Amino acid sequence: MATHFVQIMLLAAVSDGKIDGEEEQLIRTYRNLYPPIRDISEAEFKNELAVLNNRLHAGMKLNHIVEDIGDNLNEKQKNIAYALAVEMCFCNFFLRPEEKVLLETIETQWKIKQTVVSALRRSAQLRYEKNPDY
Repeated sequence: MATHFVQIMLLAAVSDGKIDGEEEQLIRTYRNLYPPIRDISEAEFKNELAVLNNRLHAGMKLNHIVEDIGDNLNEKQKNIAYALAVEMCFCNFFLRPEEKVLLETIETQWKIKQTVVSALRRSAQLRYEKNPDY
């Protein structure tokens, strides 16, 4: 499960084509402090990034990657992973269209309840001063 959280954070970070400084820092912070992933070794982390890059470079569709990540997660774990993706997408104070597509794909593929989606969207909008169009 811990690797699934890392996978979704990395996917959110690279969804717009690059890992921004804020995203890199947020990943580092979570790796140091967030109990479910803080015990993941540097080798495991680099492996997850390599696997993701291989999938993307091979042309694997976003919805298939999201589906694969969510396959072994229960509803609570999907909600947590979705929350991590929202945080990652918003952390640089700019939600790019590709990031919006990713979040909408997660919401649809994993059937995230509208109450969860609304709460996380509103929280991100308030913390990152985003327009309510997302």
